[in-house]
Amino acid sequence: MERPTRWLSNLSGEWQRLRLEHPRSLSAALLIWVLLSGSLAGVLWHQRWLLLQQSQAHQGETDQGLLELRVNSHKITALDWGHWDPLYTYAGGEDPSFVARELNNSSIIQDGQGLLVVDGQRRQLLARGAAIATGMSAPLRQCLHKHLERLAGRSDQGEGRQAFGFHCQAADQSVLGAGTAIRRSGGGGPERGWLLHFSRIERPSYNTAVNVAFSRINGSLSSTPSRQSIPATAVSELLPPGQALQLKPALHPWRQRWQALVEMAPGWIGLNALVGLAGIGGLMGLRQLRLLRQELPGRLLSRRALLQAIGPPGGAPPGLGIAALQVKVLLFRDAIRQSSQAQHQALAWLGERLQQLEPGSVLGLGDNNTLMQVLRPSGANGIDPSAARRGIEEVLQELEQAMAETMQLAVGGIVTELERSDPAQQLADLALVLAHSTTAEVVHLLPDDVAEQARQLRQQQSRDFDLSRAIATLEEHRYALEQVLELVHGQRRVAYSEMLFRLPQELERSISVQELVLALERNNNVHLLDQLMLRRAIALLREPQKHQRQLGVNISAVSFGSELHLQAMVTLVRALPESVRRRLVLEVTETALVNKPELWEQRLQQLRDCGVRLAIDDFGVGYASIAYLFQLRPDFLKLDLTYTQRLGDANVDALVAFLLRYGELNRCGLILEGIETEEQLQYWQERGVRLFQGYLFKTAS
Repeated sequence: MERPTRWLSNLSGEWQRLRLEHPRSLSAALLIWVLLSGSLAGVLWHQRWLLLQQSQAHQGETDQGLLELRVNSHKITALDWGHWDPLYTYAGGEDPSFVARELNNSSIIQDGQGLLVVDGQRRQLLARGAAIATGMSAPLRQCLHKHLERLAGRSDQGEGRQAFGFHCQAADQSVLGAGTAIRRSGGGGPERGWLLHFSRIERPSYNTAVNVAFSRINGSLSSTPSRQSIPATAVSELLPPGQALQLKPALHPWRQRWQALVEMAPGWIGLNALVGLAGIGGLMGLRQLRLLRQELPGRLLSRRALLQAIGPPGGAPPGLGIAALQVKVLLFRDAIRQSSQAQHQALAWLGERLQQLEPGSVLGLGDNNTLMQVLRPSGANGIDPSAARRGIEEVLQELEQAMAETMQLAVGGIVTELERSDPAQQLADLALVLAHSTTAEVVHLLPDDVAEQARQLRQQQSRDFDLSRAIATLEEHRYALEQVLELVHGQRRVAYSEMLFRLPQELERSISVQELVLALERNNNVHLLDQLMLRRAIALLREPQKHQRQLGVNISAVSFGSELHLQAMVTLVRALPESVRRRLVLEVTETALVNKPELWEQRLQQLRDCGVRLAIDDFGVGYASIAYLFQLRPDFLKLDLTYTQRLGDANVDALVAFLLRYGELNRCGLILEGIETEEQLQYWQERGVRLFQGYLFKTAS
């Protein structure tokens, strides 16, 4: 207690001295602090409030899209059945077997769906489906019949050919759907009644996330408009004139303001605390405070000095070992300005602790900020690797715990015997192996194993350099064109051709395309290949004799994630004539989009603004949310072959049906990849797919 008491006493004394010697300056400083702190609080609150408003608006647009998509599905079903001659005959009392023959086993009354039909005198003819089987409450039934009456009124106005969306909510029962008049398929004859096709808000076939989304949408629907609400026109088409349902924001405006204040407060308080600490540090002096930074008590040797301490080649004492440790900073708090500062603090703590455990220990820095410790022999046979590893692991655990409040670390290491013949080469090998290690653990390796791993890494680096240089200087290259075909009524049309890279002849026998791409990605040079392919595609599109040709080019996930490389592509594409840009399709893999969707949406929009078309490749591999489709709105969606080759799978059939319906509503072509057999082609054609790509259509390039 003596030391903290003395520290507080010194702080109090310094404060009293300032009050006596500089009262005006101190009052002015406090006033400025209060004004700046209050202004900062207002700015932080306003920014947080604007972000909340943007988030609420974005959520509302997404919910509006989901609601419209689902209601449109009901509209299609209502029009298919309502304007169908067998139902028209049944409504006139001429076909009593219709229900048993056509309806009882139909999918439109399963999976939480229901069908309500009345005749021309508005007498109920049938009520079928899972949405009705559990029993409808009187308010819900009353709501449905009101919509039937309004449907009849629309027919009187000559709108019987259309379908209209609606929503009914009563206590814990809520449905949404669409209704239309019962007419002949050709449109002739009088209307013989009206039908409603609807479903419960939460349907068994939907996953939990989708049901939660629609449950939230159901709770946000209101008949009272507000400043931030969004019209839910899709479910308001049968309401009286002047009435419309609204999608309310999840948070009321005053709740948004309060939430912004709550979210702003910790940062503001923390910032004021930091300013207060800085003021205290100014009072007491930086030497007394020291905060998080820890200096090594002894001198940390440079690599050269470390080698001198070990001794010349062949002159080091026998039985010595080396522990090479590398600290990688994964995350750190905003109190630390940069990762190098955090790494320095961690290395300082580690070096201090190792010297405490073994006073006089030889410690130094190797390449890539690798900490090297010379291990003394523990017996006649030299070092004990297992004991040394356990001791270092305990120190590293202490390091992670000591730094846990400030930073997150990944610390790996290698314990090995000292190679007396060439310690300089061994230190370089250890630093290289650790720099490319992906494991955060301490391992024991023999000197020969370290040398062999380092040799392989150097060979890989040399080969990667040669490959990157070869691609950077390559002007012409081979390629193959894989067609995306549109098949309609037996006619084939090339939607566009995907350009696939083929290796130059000098590399063809030594490496595969996949190995080349991995080598380029390892060294952040894959953009060279992307730009090479893009320039070649542009050259082909510029050929006057191929003015109708349309080409697709892949953009790697690494290039798409780099703002620098993406801007280079945007600059290249933006300079092209409009006639070339509209015939270019840029394909981005789904795995590049599953993180930070707001950022990817912005980058895709940059490309879309250039006038090119966009395709999401390998959809379904990265498990992206369906909500991404409503944000990104691609021109083409390429379903991965792992789905398209699963014939007879009900889940895949449902996914394809959903994506086809999405494509109809959003002008997005669904392409099935990996078509290899006529059986696969016929299966998916029967289910409405029109765009295909695969080995079955392969032609000579």
